[in-house]
Amino acid sequence: MFRYNTLLLRQGRSISRPTSLRAGGGGSIGRLCVAHHAFQTPSHRTISFRSVAGPPKGYSQSLEALREEEYPHMRNGVYLDHSGATIYAQSTVDGFARKMSSGLYGNPHSANEPAKQSGEVVDGVREKTLRFLGADPKHFDLVFVANATAGIKLVADAFRDLAEKTTTRSFWYGYHKESHTSLVGVRELTNGDHHCFERDGDLASWLEEPRGGPGARHNVNRRHTTGLGLLAYPGQSNLSGRRLPLSWTKKLRDSKPLQNTYSLLDAAALAMTSPMEHVFADPDAAPDFACVSFYKIFGFPDLGGLVVRRDSGHILTLRKYFGGGTVTMVSAVGGAWHKSKGLEVATAGQGYALHDALEDGTLPFHNILALGEAIDVHQRLYGSMAAVSRHTTGLARMLYEGMSSLRHANGQRACRVYGGEDADDAFGDPLRQGATVAFNLVREDGSYVPYSDVEKAANDHGIYIRSGGICCPGGLFAALQYEPWELDRARSAGHHCGSDGLSLIHQLPTGVVRASLGAMSTRKDVDALVAFLDEAYVSAGKSVATVPASPSHEDDDAEVGHAGGAICVPPAYSFG
Repeated sequence: MFRYNTLLLRQGRSISRPTSLRAGGGGSIGRLCVAHHAFQTPSHRTISFRSVAGPPKGYSQSLEALREEEYPHMRNGVYLDHSGATIYAQSTVDGFARKMSSGLYGNPHSANEPAKQSGEVVDGVREKTLRFLGADPKHFDLVFVANATAGIKLVADAFRDLAEKTTTRSFWYGYHKESHTSLVGVRELTNGDHHCFERDGDLASWLEEPRGGPGARHNVNRRHTTGLGLLAYPGQSNLSGRRLPLSWTKKLRDSKPLQNTYSLLDAAALAMTSPMEHVFADPDAAPDFACVSFYKIFGFPDLGGLVVRRDSGHILTLRKYFGGGTVTMVSAVGGAWHKSKGLEVATAGQGYALHDALEDGTLPFHNILALGEAIDVHQRLYGSMAAVSRHTTGLARMLYEGMSSLRHANGQRACRVYGGEDADDAFGDPLRQGATVAFNLVREDGSYVPYSDVEKAANDHGIYIRSGGICCPGGLFAALQYEPWELDRARSAGHHCGSDGLSLIHQLPTGVVRASLGAMSTRKDVDALVAFLDEAYVSAGKSVATVPASPSHEDDDAEVGHAGGAICVPPAYSFG
């Protein structure tokens, strides 16, 4: 029988179903019904409940009504994969459809009126987007790309091409351990002259003393300190949501020995729920290049951007490849020559804009039209990204506390959350932590539940999360505390991205479960996930009645279970 009946009724929650919700306990898990979420299994088992705790700090109560009006397509599930792509508002789709049906838009490379209309749209949205990101168009340009990865590749290709003109024929590349796979891949263009910074302190120490020294905590593989270089890192870990220092870009620019080393910030995860003004407000402290994915912020359109500091843009204009629209003249026969718009930008500083030299071929001008609509709707619905940040930061803290309070009958904590050593303090602090929780589930006997099983079970309940390596190889295996030989063993055993059958190797997980929140997430989404984890995976001998009904910050024996250590225990939180 279900063990929470009395408690649920006492706390204002109700439940009706004939069999246990325990995963693997003799019956399939019933679907959760959470106010605007209503799911039922074929046997029509239904759970309904409401939160009894007050809203978290910064939570927007008005969002719950907004959710019904603007996101009716979210009624059929609890969506918690916003780091992959957030959900678009109904008004965005409606507004885009109206513009498409009332306007006539041609290829902006032509000179006819429909083409001019498209060109004006592109120019207007470009400036609007820069201002939305807090980047002054006088100091920054925006290059439209397919996604953040395309922006990274554009920068990497340019550095490779420029390096081939130097005596070393290579450039140095440094990247942080928690970099997305797309950042890691840049190292393959360097002829082996690259270095992975495994700790924040190592990177900070290197910025202070790039040539090393008696007290240096780093051993950077760099052949020529003064040569061409690129330092890349994420503003927010795609795995855990941990936010990395933005001050590194300023320290890099101020370092005299590193005057030829540029910075590339992967801001795709950060920009999703954080205002970007603090990244671009000071052009002298801003990254030279920063990539974003707009579908992570707005849900639609599927488009990315590369923000380029104008004082650094000449590096990109010296690339070899040219596509349609980026040259003023080109020969196909009788000699191979061309005149690049990029060359004119680099030498004259006027005439063509920086983006003219970097956007190959016809721009996705319909998508750019949609982006302008998405920005307008987002600002109307949420006011500012600062408000989104407050809202999602509070929800992330609520989720962290709710998950971390789950205990088995023997006291074993059920959720192992991965983050920094100060994760318990970081959740709730938008400078250190985004709206993402990465975790694994642990059984009463201490063994792990395969992460792929958790995702499948949640999916069957209409709760949509993500599991696996999360495209963050360095961060993943550091979080799981894998030694190099253990990683080799996992690879030898056949583990690879998407290998569900190898979620555990020698009883150790090879991936994590990730839940991520977005601007339109609500307390009910958080409640649904915590209730699902509790009802499906926590042993039946321990009643949730032992969990306090309000946040407490006096759990003195709390230990953060990052990196495969002790199970994390933040202050308890009622997810009632």
